Amino acid sequence: MDQVQCTNDEATASKAHSIRRGYWVDPYMKYFCPIPSAATPEISRGYFVRVQTFEAMTKRFIQDFNGECQVVNLGAGSDTLFFRLKSVEIQPKVFVEIDLPGNVKKKIVTLRRCKQLWNELFPDAPPQSSFAVATPESHRSLNAASYHLLSHDLRLPPASLIEELCTSETGPKLSSELPTLFLAECVLVYIPTASSEALIKSLASHFTNAAFINYEQVNMNDKFGEIMIRSFRDRSCELPGLSACGSLNDQKKRFLSAGWSEVHSWTINEIYNALPSETAARIERLELLDDREITSQLFDHYCILLAINSTSVCCWNSLQAALADVK
Repeated sequence: MDQVQCTNDEATASKAHSIRRGYWVDPYMKYFCPIPSAATPEISRGYFVRVQTFEAMTKRFIQDFNGECQVVNLGAGSDTLFFRLKSVEIQPKVFVEIDLPGNVKKKIVTLRRCKQLWNELFPDAPPQSSFAVATPESHRSLNAASYHLLSHDLRLPPASLIEELCTSETGPKLSSELPTLFLAECVLVYIPTASSEALIKSLASHFTNAAFINYEQVNMNDKFGEIMIRSFRDRSCELPGLSACGSLNDQKKRFLSAGWSEVHSWTINEIYNALPSETAARIERLELLDDREITSQLFDHYCILLAINSTSVCCWNSLQAALADVK
């Protein structure tokens, strides 16, 4: 899975570049990626839609329950969402991040070394690197008052993940009844389809008031999709979950058949068109696109899906309503 873990580094570098160009504000990303790599304007716009949609929907979810809820970020990598939410005082009761051991170790090392980040987790405590010797076990997980970072391979039987989340003595001890939001940002496609189906089925069954936001490829059966697949393979990056990435309906059916009662999905083009007009205008002033047609094709091959298993969660009137506060 080394190549898959490297995709986190690529995404982080592209996000850092987009932040530096002014697409959105994130004062925390520089600690995880001090030297951004260059990204084309269409890539930066795509990351803007991806990051801001996840943040906006997560904020709405937390606010709907006045913080009495749980958020689980699957394959979180170097994501900074926890810190961004905390900075505006929008926090769930518990925020959990899960990733492969290599990515978790890197994140823990960064958190230990950075006083600002460490103080967000452990107020008034110095960075641990200044007084503690790191051990292999200390690099596998990190537990703060409301934040938990765990090593876990999502290809394993989902019962092991649920045990780690809910019953482990050293875990976050999540409630199966408290409203829970699961986030997966380009994660499931790197897991065999049978494993991802078992995962989303188990989560829908165990957590009775849950929502799942998934970002992933879509429409991968056409010519443009074939080009994308070749590009991944040229970088030795296989996509074992690709069979679920046909059409938007294929994406919906996967979740409906796994026990999620209601599913909505949108291409990145559709989400971009649902942004507040002043936000889209601001983004378009930052950089000119070299080829609008290519950008439109690219955005038609990624989607964001929202699945729920209870009518008590994500009761938004429209996609526009969920994105109304995106600046």
